[in-house]
Amino acid sequence: MRYNLCTISFRHELVSFRELFRYALDTGFNGIELWGVHAKALLRQRGKELGGMLDEMFSYGLEINMLSDYIPLMGNIPMDVLLKEWQETVQAAKAFHTDKLRIFAGNLGSQSLDEKDWELCTERLNILCAVAEREGVYTVVETHPGTAADGLDSTLQLLRQTGHPALKLNLDFLHIWESGADPLAAYERLKPWIVNIHLKNVESRQWLEVFSPNNIYSPSGSRRGIVPLADGEMDCQAIMKRLILDPTRAPVSLEWFGAIPFKILKSELGWLNGLESDLKLEKVKVTGS
Repeated sequence: MRYNLCTISFRHELVSFRELFRYALDTGFNGIELWGVHAKALLRQRGKELGGMLDEMFSYGLEINMLSDYIPLMGNIPMDVLLKEWQETVQAAKAFHTDKLRIFAGNLGSQSLDEKDWELCTERLNILCAVAEREGVYTVVETHPGTAADGLDSTLQLLRQTGHPALKLNLDFLHIWESGADPLAAYERLKPWIVNIHLKNVESRQWLEVFSPNNIYSPSGSRRGIVPLADGEMDCQAIMKRLILDPTRAPVSLEWFGAIPFKILKSELGWLNGLESDLKLEKVKVTGS
């Protein structure tokens, strides 16, 4: 399987881009999911050096798997302003040689949207998809609470109503589980659109609010309930067994929002590689018998 390091995990660390990609390489990651905040800062401040850094990174076989950013999709923002911001974001994705640009589908939950809201959301998404597609970039929405893609049914509605072939999905298993959907059943329904997967876990449902944006992006926010993949209430082992056995699976990005990300992400990748090795061994034993 292909595993990617999310630079958002280091949002409160004093660490350089080169240090991160060397850590990813040494730890065994296949690529990096670059947070839009980091991407745009690199372009502003290190633009002249960026080509050399990326060439060095690519020479080791690492890739920028996806750029994860935000766009004011809904609300009263004029379309020309939205398009200008979107075009700049698409160019940022191209600068980092990735064909996947992740956004959220607005900032309101699906139950808060009326018919006009759905029309506005999907019409704007369709336009954004067309703009990005011309540059060879997929528009990727994420399953996330507080957006139009906050559950299985709402995500399917968003994808189908938008109806653009360049609209794809980043399946965040924790958030689809948070919605009450069975994560593996949701995976099967959404699989035709999935181009990336997010993995993280929580000690129990009572702590899910720890991942709310106002808390998780704050350096003083609570981290109570954030646990490694193997230790949470969502059954990550069952999810990984399904993914490992699926030859058409999308790459997986590991999101860690807690403390000591260097240590934890190395441990998480070790656990995932161990699962994969165990499954291969089981398969050999069954075949051999």
